Amino acid sequence: MKRKGMGLVGLFLLVAISFVAAANIPKDTLVLASNTEIFKTFDPGVCFEVEPSIYVKNIYANLVTLRVVNDAFTPVADLAEKWEQSQDGKVWTFYLRKGVKFANGDTVKASDVEYSYRRAIKLNKSPAWLFTDTLGLTEDSIKAVNDTTVTITTNGAPSNVVLSVLAANIGGVLNEKEVKAHETNGDMGLAWLTDHSAGAGPYVLKEWRRKTQIVLAENKNYYGDQPAIKTILMRDVPEASDRYLLLKKGDVDVAWQITVEQAASLRDTKGGDVSLVSTPAQSLEYVAVNASWGPFKDVRVRQAIKYAIDYDAIINKVREGFAIKNQQFLAIGYFGYKESNPFTRDVAKAKKLLADAGYANGFEVEIVTNESEVRRAQAVVVQSNLADLGIKSSIVIMQAAQMYDKYRNQSLQMIVAGWGIDYPDADALAKPFADYTVKQLAWRNAWIDDKAAAMASAAGKEINEQKRAQIYYDLVKYWQDNGPFAMLYQPIEYWGIRKEVKGYEKAFEGYNVHCDFTLISK
Repeated sequence: MKRKGMGLVGLFLLVAISFVAAANIPKDTLVLASNTEIFKTFDPGVCFEVEPSIYVKNIYANLVTLRVVNDAFTPVADLAEKWEQSQDGKVWTFYLRKGVKFANGDTVKASDVEYSYRRAIKLNKSPAWLFTDTLGLTEDSIKAVNDTTVTITTNGAPSNVVLSVLAANIGGVLNEKEVKAHETNGDMGLAWLTDHSAGAGPYVLKEWRRKTQIVLAENKNYYGDQPAIKTILMRDVPEASDRYLLLKKGDVDVAWQITVEQAASLRDTKGGDVSLVSTPAQSLEYVAVNASWGPFKDVRVRQAIKYAIDYDAIINKVREGFAIKNQQFLAIGYFGYKESNPFTRDVAKAKKLLADAGYANGFEVEIVTNESEVRRAQAVVVQSNLADLGIKSSIVIMQAAQMYDKYRNQSLQMIVAGWGIDYPDADALAKPFADYTVKQLAWRNAWIDDKAAAMASAAGKEINEQKRAQIYYDLVKYWQDNGPFAMLYQPIEYWGIRKEVKGYEKAFEGYNVHCDFTLISK
């Protein structure tokens, strides 16, 4: 959608909204406070950061989207009203809703889908691997059959993987004509789409003033029900203390990225004008050891570490209860998930495992983590736990970039870190955590285990859902017994909200996989 001048009246209204108190914020306007430093672009073929992604999800419509149904992420219709899969599982045919329009009034066609997906592959930016590596797509894999039918030829990935990837940001459908009208030197609209939108979702990007505010406005041509919230304004507030103060004063409706202590205060306070909304995060926190280094070559030492850790202390003290005990690589609500938490702190058992491995007197090790306050606190707990086994550890704090550079080169002995999930399917977790051949987490910890790699690969190709689920169940147990990871927990995301905000819980259920501003009202 080509952006026109706002005029003095429109500019005045936007500025006014930024600074009004809650009592004066219109019922159809939602004001948020967040640190927007991570925002780089709103281009669905480029954006791969968590918080900006939720804006992209509300600006663009996909062939399919995801909803939480019976506590599980479930693909549902969006631009495509129905779809079919070939018998061999490779060719998908999607049938578009008729009469759906982009924000500027142009009709959404299958050729727009073809253009959008081919563009994402050709750009080859951060999320492109979801198409190329996970689904095996090339530019020739996507073909518009007619105005309302498009076919996608995959590598035969399981149906849940295919639909989950198509529901991700990279699957956002662009208005081909609008984007081509704003190309510069053959950049496929890359520069323009950084801070403009050309989608068919419920909102459009109205304004982005860096380090000041981001404004979304309703898309009046949206095919679905018009949202109760017509304007979403995110104010850039870098400090958590300032965000929390603005929320308490009523100057914003929602505060993002508040501290654990602030969240606990809201959780433990009944009544009042401000409350807490929370949901399981799409990420995992873990401790990992280098399986090629010294004592950690022995699986008994790796098991001893898992029994040494006080998981409850980390969850209840470091995270103030904002975490779920989950000691496997599958996140809650994902395909194949079955609760499995075999490890509790057992110093006697851990010591015996060490003694059986020849390390009755312990050893020295270096624990690396980044500057995150939570990660540093977790490392201190782990350090104390290891000391009870006679293991002397030193904590080294590194900037994240430096830490991950060393990590990718298998240069760390032990690490406290986390993993954000790229798409909501078991495949997105089994491969990084168990298959060293994909050169992600298992590789970084030098866990070169062919059995685990083969199981992860096989599950990622199995189209029979019952067989696939069994492979993941077996792999989880094998991974827990033999792998280099001690999974600490699955975090809980949380926000402070004003009492007049309704529907936020449902809107952000499954954040960031599912974020739907249209479910919010005041």
